[in-house]
This record gives sequence, structure tokens and C-alpha cells, in this order.
Amino acid sequence: MQGNQGWRRNNNNQGYGWRNEAGPSNRPPPQQQQQPAYPSMHERTSKLEDTLNQFMHVSMNNQKNTEASIKNLEVQVGQLAKQLADMSGGPFSANTKTNPKEHCKAITTRSGKVVMR
Repeated sequence: MQGNQGWRRNNNNQGYGWRNEAGPSNRPPPQQQQQPAYPSMHERTSKLEDTLNQFMHVSMNNQKNTEASIKNLEVQVGQLAKQLADMSGGPFSANTKTNPKEHCKAITTRSGKVVMR
């Protein structure tokens, strides 16, 4: 306990620790911060209008590019549909034709065997 009391004595004599001081502080006075100069209302409005005009210009260009791309896709799909329609008349057509000889009476296999129905 006596060691703690000695610390308290040194504390009071040397100014260490937590205590309220009424005297002058060792800290430098806080520096005054200058407020940034704000642009006038006209300058802010003008800059906002310029930004909005740039945005609208870019948006319109993007819209035109998108419309052109869609038009190209429509043309390509039309070309594919035409090619598909032209190919359907070929030898490997998916359209089936009915057999003119509907009633089959016999089938001959490769080996020559005849199977009657």
C-alpha cells in the first residue's frame, strides 16, 4: 500500500494522470479551417445542365446502336428462315410423304427371306 501512496505523491507533484487543470494547456490552439468557396447557383446549374446534356447524348447514341443491332438481328433471322424453307425440299426433308403403295403384302430382307403379312 505504501508504494501506491508514493505514486500518488509523485502524481500530484509532477502533473501525471487524470485531473482537471484550470491553467493554460500545452496544446497549440486549434487552427481555423477555411470554408471552401462554393460556386454560385448559376455555375452549379450550368454544370448540371452540361452533365445532363452529355448523359442524354450518350443515351441517345446507345439507343440508336441498340436499334441498329436489333434490325440486323431481324434481317439475319429472316435469312435463316428463308434458308430453312429452301432446304425443306431437299432429299433429307423432315416432311414425310405417304407411301403410294399403302398396303404392303410382303417384305424381302437382305438375305432374301420373304416375310408375308
